[in-house]
Amino acid sequence: MGYLIWTAIKNAAVDFWDEMLYLFIFNVIWLVGTLLIIPWPFVTFGLFAIAYDVGQGKGIKFGSFFGHAAQVWKQAYIWGGINIGLIIVLLVNIRFYGNIEAPWAVALQIIIIGIVIFWLVLQLIALAIYPRLEEPGFKLAVRNAAVVFARYPVAILILLVLIVALVIASFFLQILFIVATFSMIAVATNRMVGAAVTRELQRGSDEEAE
Repeated sequence: MGYLIWTAIKNAAVDFWDEMLYLFIFNVIWLVGTLLIIPWPFVTFGLFAIAYDVGQGKGIKFGSFFGHAAQVWKQAYIWGGINIGLIIVLLVNIRFYGNIEAPWAVALQIIIIGIVIFWLVLQLIALAIYPRLEEPGFKLAVRNAAVVFARYPVAILILLVLIVALVIASFFLQILFIVATFSMIAVATNRMVGAAVTRELQRGSDEEAE
């Protein structure tokens, strides 16, 4: 497990270094698209598709970002719509129970916050799984993400620690936030999830051989 995690981190660093200029540009595009809200799912899927291409050693260019996103725009907006709707419902519930001064309401609020965090982590993993699916779909991506989360919790925890450290660093160095943070998150997630998926496929092959 330790080797898997270290290899994923090392490969992510190499990936980012090799395609740094394009990833800087795509980070800015993602940030602008997210601030505009409506293009957010589109640019998010484009960014993670690019991260997958880089991890596969494929040459990328400026048009690759929009080309990938255009191919899965429908899946992107299904994903975005489901997530926006669900997060709004959960946040409304957190606020509602936060206005109730009772121990059970506090406990319920904590549970809902936990669900929100778990769901966000699951969606991060799912984003890295989408480009690996022959027929991308929300249910299949989330199901596979849940398998990765359940079988490789340490790897996902390390990934989250790295992401939190990167976000904290971005608060102190704002240029990092503008040109690199989200591209780095996509590349690191792709490599960590990719390592887990590869191990799962190998495990499945070994079981069939037996």
